Amino acid sequence: PATNDVQNRGGVNMMRGIDVSNWQAGIDLRSLDIDFVICKATEGDYFVDSECDKVLQDAIELGLCWGFYHFAGGTDAVAEANWFIENCKNYFGHGIPVLDYENDNGVEWCEKWIKEVHSRTGVWPIIYMSASRCSEFAASWIPEKCGLWIAGYPMGYTYWPDSKIPYNISPWTFAAIWQFTSNLQLTQYNGALDGDYAYMSVDGWNRYATSDGTASDIVKKKATSQTVREVFEGKYGDGETRKDAIENFGYDYNEV
Repeated sequence: PATNDVQNRGGVNMMRGIDVSNWQAGIDLRSLDIDFVICKATEGDYFVDSECDKVLQDAIELGLCWGFYHFAGGTDAVAEANWFIENCKNYFGHGIPVLDYENDNGVEWCEKWIKEVHSRTGVWPIIYMSASRCSEFAASWIPEKCGLWIAGYPMGYTYWPDSKIPYNISPWTFAAIWQFTSNLQLTQYNGALDGDYAYMSVDGWNRYATSDGTASDIVKKKATSQTVREVFEGKYGDGETRKDAIENFGYDYNEV
């Protein structure tokens, strides 16, 4: 979707949210106009974020979608995966697990971490990275199995911008989430936040959290006929806005 009119927040098209860590200690989700929150849970094989459980319990109470992420450290991939699992046991199957890949461990390290998490939990995590790093995964199986959360700040956005992703994210064909700023300004919060769009409905979010299917399967479970109905209902706008919206969600525009 390319305009706020198309986003249909709380419906089938898109959700707005933030991601936080202990740097936002004490944040009150009740005062924020958001649909989801993703919180740092662990890092390396030694760190547990002290704010994580409070934030996620608040999200659950408020009925928000939520996720939890592991910040990749510089130690053994399997050890870090097990650290993440052991400290987040009760979250799996309910929120979306995430690998935050910002260092230079390499694609093979990410594959080992993801395989361990999937083998022990039955869930494929999504992976977070800068949009500029997507091409590193051209020869990997990760784009087929794991959803993509990209970070890219094309402008100094302080509020919700045009939601069309302006990046080449190949080998992924679509992004599950886009972090578009680190300077989001929301009423009732005194400070800057990471702002995110999630290109999915609540049902889509829950499928990422619980499904053993691949990333592409999660999106394609919705029949083309249902998408057609949604087009007639105006949920994708019209003209180029409609085309961008349909393609952003991984559907074949010409087929629809």
